[in-house]
Amino acid sequence: MMHIFSSITSTQNSNLDDGAFVPKGIDKACPRATWPATGKKHASVPITEEQVRGIFHRYDTNRDGLLSKQELKNAFSSLGSRMPGVRAWLALQHADVNGDGYINEAEFDKLVKYTLKRGYKFN
Repeated sequence: MMHIFSSITSTQNSNLDDGAFVPKGIDKACPRATWPATGKKHASVPITEEQVRGIFHRYDTNRDGLLSKQELKNAFSSLGSRMPGVRAWLALQHADVNGDGYINEAEFDKLVKYTLKRGYKFN
């Protein structure tokens, strides 16, 4: 039993690259992201209401004055949401008062307030 464990350990040790385990068949020179971040600290600045409004206006790609789920998804993705599709759906549930599947000008303030409560920040 001890012999099996030592062979596994020696296999893993042979695949170490700067302290990170690289599975067989993966090129060690292949760039890979580290999780969590490499330890570099960045100052995070909370996003302002004006910035949120600007982002949503920018992502109204067809300029019809309505934000669709896809446009919301793109906007939340630019804000750094980990799950922009889910966030867009939740935003529609929260702000789409008339239930038409779009955010119009009358519902826009509710969307902005919802987004600000999520605490997005710029790095």
